[in-house]
Amino acid sequence: MTLLRRLTALALVLALAACTPTPTNGEPSPSAEPSVSSAAPSPTEQAHAFPVESFAALGDAPVSDELAAELQAILETSANGTGLTATVISAQGTWSGATGLAAGDRAMVPNDQMSIAQITTSLVAAQVMQLVESGALRLDDLVADRLPPDIEFDTNGTTIADLMALRSGIPDVSQEVWDTQDTQPLLTFTWDELLASVSPDRRPVGETWEPSGINALLIGLIIEQATGQPIAEVLRSGVLAGDGYERLIFQPAEQPTEPMAMPAGTPADTFAERGSYLPSIGAVGSPEDSMASDAPTLARWFRNFCAGQIVSPASVRRMTASTLIGPPLFDGEDEMGHRYGLGVMDFPYGSQARAIGGMGGAALGYTTLALCFENPAAVVVVLANSGDYDPGPLAGLLWRAATN
Repeated sequence: MTLLRRLTALALVLALAACTPTPTNGEPSPSAEPSVSSAAPSPTEQAHAFPVESFAALGDAPVSDELAAELQAILETSANGTGLTATVISAQGTWSGATGLAAGDRAMVPNDQMSIAQITTSLVAAQVMQLVESGALRLDDLVADRLPPDIEFDTNGTTIADLMALRSGIPDVSQEVWDTQDTQPLLTFTWDELLASVSPDRRPVGETWEPSGINALLIGLIIEQATGQPIAEVLRSGVLAGDGYERLIFQPAEQPTEPMAMPAGTPADTFAERGSYLPSIGAVGSPEDSMASDAPTLARWFRNFCAGQIVSPASVRRMTASTLIGPPLFDGEDEMGHRYGLGVMDFPYGSQARAIGGMGGAALGYTTLALCFENPAAVVVVLANSGDYDPGPLAGLLWRAATN
């Protein structure tokens, strides 16, 4: 995906989330933030104790029939012809629903698998935190000291924390590489080729925030060097260990399985023509956007992550202690500003409500959003098989309905 398209998709989600009416349930109180590493926080870091205990209390029992009908009606009304799946986990129970078409004339079902695009970075960031907790890595390690020794690449004096915060100052891989995902979906690149396509220009570390895929590429190399294993294996034995995550996969090492939703309007054989991966073989392999999932599985993972059960509560709070992205990236940015932590982003719903989650994903016919709303606590995941659908408003509507 091009940087422009990634920024455009992100802008849609953030702008519409910020315009959502302010809820009346109150605002969480900030408190001191525990430290996981000696990496120094930014002066603009937001001191905030993320409420992991609230998410640990959310269970798997189904919601009432009445609430299920209300959530399904919201999903169908908000779809505007788009194929959607969604899952909500709240104090009132768990619900999953679907609407629209998945592939050809087949109706969408809740466990249709789709690309989750840049939400991948949140799971990879959590894997880094597991390695920090075990002592295998430190957030303030210099990237140059943690890459495989045969890689010659200007890392700009950046640290692992800088990569996770998207403040490394290293530009993205070339536009030509991203364009091939649209024009040549069967063309793949090695990591050496991707690194070689990066411009030699560098900005000062920490000066700007940029959703550049190079940060994730370098993190993936660091994980493999630290563990001696391919990243897919590290994830499966790490943040994806245990039951319940089988349909949350890292491609191409792991392959999608039926049921799967194809991008709206594409022929039924699109999956095979694109190399039998979601969205295509040419768009996977990167720790930035290679994962696919169904909505129930992704929601289950985010519930457990936000509950401090994937990484420690201290690690969750370190990751969600966010810094201002600023200067404003988008016109009409709300007065709170938008914030980014270590692999997770703040999504302000009005002036008082906060949700954290993976950066809104968009990849060749899919848009996705996975959020942990703080107060009242709830997890909402929306997956769409359209590159033009913005899931932000729908996520807010589902959250309010499930927590009233």
